[in-house]
Amino acid sequence: MEIKEVKVELVDKESRFVIKRIITDNGEFFNRILSVSNGIYSCEKKRLNHGKSVLSSPFQTFHINWDSKEEEWEFKGLKKAKEHSEKYNRIFIPYKQRNEGLWNKLNWNETKKDFQELKSKSKLVPYCIPLNASFDEWKIKREEAIKSLEKNQKLIPIFSSKHLNIDEFPRLVKYELKHSQLIGICSYGMSNIIEKTNLSIVNSLNSSFNIGDNISLIVYLDYNKILTNHSYIAGSFAYCCFAGDIFSEKAHFPRTMSPESVENMMNKKISDYFLYDIKEKKFTKSLSQKEWHGFSLTDNFMEKIAVSEGLNSYDSIRWINHHLQQQDLNLINKILLSKRNVIETMKNYAGWNVFLNKVNPISNEIQRTL
Repeated sequence: MEIKEVKVELVDKESRFVIKRIITDNGEFFNRILSVSNGIYSCEKKRLNHGKSVLSSPFQTFHINWDSKEEEWEFKGLKKAKEHSEKYNRIFIPYKQRNEGLWNKLNWNETKKDFQELKSKSKLVPYCIPLNASFDEWKIKREEAIKSLEKNQKLIPIFSSKHLNIDEFPRLVKYELKHSQLIGICSYGMSNIIEKTNLSIVNSLNSSFNIGDNISLIVYLDYNKILTNHSYIAGSFAYCCFAGDIFSEKAHFPRTMSPESVENMMNKKISDYFLYDIKEKKFTKSLSQKEWHGFSLTDNFMEKIAVSEGLNSYDSIRWINHHLQQQDLNLINKILLSKRNVIETMKNYAGWNVFLNKVNPISNEIQRTL
C-alpha cells in the first residue's frame, strides 16, 4: 500500500484533536491507528499457523534492536516482517529502536550511516535527527537524503521527544508537517519537562492546520504500552492527546534478555497480567478489577481462550489488549465526527479523566508562544 496524500478532515478547536483522511492506492481511512508492531506481528504468525486471520491495520512497524553485547544493530527478522507486510498490503516502517543513551550520543555521521543502510531495505526510509540539530542543519541533510532516494522511496524524519534544541524544534516540526507524509517521534513516559514542552509544541502546530490542508501523519514510536506514572492509561491514548496518528509501542527483545528475565516474563501468573479495561480506560490487574467490577475481567477472558487460536496466555492478553485499545481510538474519532464535546465525554471515564486533569494537553500556553 502507498500513501497518496493526507488531508485535514476536521479540527476540533476546543480540544485541538485533528482527524486526518489518509488517501492511499487501496482506499481511504482515518488516523489514530495502532500499527502491527513486533509483538503483534509475532502473534499474527502464530495465529496464521492455526488458520486464523490477521488484523486489518494498514500499518506495520518493525523495531530493530541494538545488541549492546555485540555493539551492532540486529536486523534478524526484518526481511520476513517486510514480506509479511507486503503480503497483507500494509505500509511498512522500519525503525532502529534507540534508548535514551543512544539518542544522546547520536550525531550526523551515525544517522547518515543509518539512513544509507535502511535505504536498501525499505520504501519508507527513516532519518533520525540528533538532539541538538538546528533547522538549517537539517535542511541541508534533508535535501541530500532526498536526492539519493529512488522515485518510489520517501523520507521519514524521526525526532526524539526530548529534542534539546527547543528553540529550533518548532521550526523543524512545522516544516515537516507541511513537507513530509510521515513524521516519527520517539517518546518516553511524559515525565520530563523538555519532553512535555516538545509534545505540546507538536500538538499546537498539528492543530493549526485548516480543513482540506495537506498534512503529515505523526507516528509515535517506542512508547511504553502502559504509562505507570499516569494512572496506568494506555500510551496510545496519552500520545493521541498530543497529535499522535499512528502508534508503535516499545519492542522487547527476549533474545537479548537474560534467560531468567525471559522466564519471569513468560511465566507470570494470570493475576499479574495487565488487561486493558475498556470501561475504566486504563490497564488493570485482576485484584483491582474485582474491587471495581466485582469480578475479574482477566479470569473471564482467559476462560474463553481457544487452543485453536495458537496463542499462549501471554500472547492472548497482548492480542486482546491491542483490539481494545484500537476500539477506543475508534471511539475518539466517532465522538469527534459526531461533533460532541470530546473532552467532556472523555472525562466520563475514570482513567482518561485522571490523565486529562493531570497532564492538561489542551493548555493554551504553548499555543500563545508559537
